[in-house]
Amino acid sequence: MKNLSTCLFLLLPLLSFHLQAASYSQDSGVISRIFVSAEGAVAAQLKGGFPRATSDNQCPENNGWAGLRMADNTIKSAILAAKTANLSVTITIEGCEGPWFKIKDIYLN
Repeated sequence: MKNLSTCLFLLLPLLSFHLQAASYSQDSGVISRIFVSAEGAVAAQLKGGFPRATSDNQCPENNGWAGLRMADNTIKSAILAAKTANLSVTITIEGCEGPWFKIKDIYLN
């Protein structure tokens, strides 16, 4: 019994890490609107919204936008290119960035 307790104690951090590592959602669609600011923020809305991120409760107080307050230029370029070319994207969401879903990464499909 002691060995079982020891094994569970040792596995708990690994299981906890695994659960945390998978705490994201992905939604796909065409970008309908973009927001940018002079301070470096960028946000986007998808036609049809972010149903998976919403159902996974990624950001309960979200306002329908996904973005970053201080976005990398690569993220900004990908969002603008997708909007300009009317490409489908897959946006990975991980939690909140203020009232926005927080963008983890973007795939141009």
